[in-house]
Amino acid sequence: MSARVLEIEAQFLYIPGSMIISFDDSQTHTAAVRLVRAVQGLDLGKLRDVHELYKNVVHDRLGVEEATRQLHDIRKRPQKYNKWLLVLVYGLASASVGPFAFGARPIDLPIAFLLGTIVGILQLHFAPRSELYSNVFEVTAVVLTSFLARAFGSIRGGNLFCFSALAQSAIALILPGYTVLCASLELQSRSIVAGSVRMVYAIIYSLFLGFGIMIGTALYGRIDSNATSATQCENSIAAPYFFISVPIFTLCLIVINQGKWKQMPVMLVISFAGYVSSYFTSKRFASNSQIASTLGAFVIGVMANLYSRVGKRSTAMLPAIFVQVPSGLAVSGSLISGLASANQINSKTNSTTETTTQSTSTLDSLAFGVSISVVQVAIGITVGLFLAAMVVYPSGKRRSGLFSF
Repeated sequence: MSARVLEIEAQFLYIPGSMIISFDDSQTHTAAVRLVRAVQGLDLGKLRDVHELYKNVVHDRLGVEEATRQLHDIRKRPQKYNKWLLVLVYGLASASVGPFAFGARPIDLPIAFLLGTIVGILQLHFAPRSELYSNVFEVTAVVLTSFLARAFGSIRGGNLFCFSALAQSAIALILPGYTVLCASLELQSRSIVAGSVRMVYAIIYSLFLGFGIMIGTALYGRIDSNATSATQCENSIAAPYFFISVPIFTLCLIVINQGKWKQMPVMLVISFAGYVSSYFTSKRFASNSQIASTLGAFVIGVMANLYSRVGKRSTAMLPAIFVQVPSGLAVSGSLISGLASANQINSKTNSTTETTTQSTSTLDSLAFGVSISVVQVAIGITVGLFLAAMVVYPSGKRRSGLFSF
């Protein structure tokens, strides 16, 4: 479609992290192939501007030369928010995601804020300085936060702070929400290669997080023989009082991902509507988390596509999906299941063979549980977004691609 507008003979193959472009010459029957590599990242403000630029070029409202100049200006634009401000926003995001996704109580929120700021410092200040550390950032962050979460959760015999809420809310911002969304949209559009690569990466990435929680909790369990093993929070904030934390978490996501202020109102509305529908659906179908993910993604997709159809392009869907992923994984309890493996590692039995067999079985169940949970959430989101696109665009889009972020 873009090649036709630019009046060139070209074909494009997208693979995560790179794109293969073939420029064809029908007269000489030759082709020039180029490989373009780019570091993957997310900037909601720049993403919106680039898509507006793409739309103007496709609809012949802007020339290629001017569009190229504007694209260069967008690439060189500095970030909107300071890194130290983002560190505080990381903490606020961890504190706000706890009540509605992981059952955190008011007394847990300051500790969740502290753990979130630690993750923010590691991601924004330490990881960019070392390419070697950036490869293991997620594992080290999860090990450190789960260790501290179990330490705080073990105070007064586990009656003061909730370990499971602290451990999971601290890593909410490094869950593979963006990867799952991209994989879902790519599979929906029949981009099997790119979608499959991202989906497998999301599964492996979630395994890293699960094993990181297991290692961190096992280390503290070795130090403290009275460490807490509770996987549920008591006296959590009841619905609908924790609903107020959903817009706060969404706002933090928008700021962290460099969104524009004029994008925020519609993003907040879509995110809140998607979570409310997913929450009440999960209560009705408690034994099947895919239905809740599907309905939540359907509501998000319908609202985002309707908003885009009136001509006001916006990256409105992404923060809402970010809210869906922690909730879906929390319902299945897959992330915190590493605690059982940690207890198994620290347990003392007389039979070495029996211990080895039980540990292997527990680790296998952990790996399978995390993987199947990510697949379930991804399938629910994929089906929901597909149905939403079919409802809003029953005959597809003719002049431009379906861009429903």
